[in-house]
Amino acid sequence: MGMRPVHVNPHHVKKSKELDDNNPNKNVRKDPKTIATLVNEGRFSYPYIPSGIYAEIRNLSKLRFQTQEQITQIKNRIVRLFSIYFPEYREVYGIWMR
Repeated sequence: MGMRPVHVNPHHVKKSKELDDNNPNKNVRKDPKTIATLVNEGRFSYPYIPSGIYAEIRNLSKLRFQTQEQITQIKNRIVRLFSIYFPEYREVYGIWMR
């Protein structure tokens, strides 16, 4: 059996570092050792990596959120341009989008 990716909770890493030497500071030298200790002790989880139709659903959901963010950005740009070039527009016509 090949290697499988595992996930170690960052909060557990921080708490375990505090137990080792009573120092909560993060440094690059101590993190890998602490993570390796947690994996060795079995305190990890396997990430869920969808495949097939479930991967497509995840991708489509991500695409939908990105599209919604882009629509919001475009609307904000239009509102900004209206307020710069036509400041009286909202007083005369009200809200331009519904």
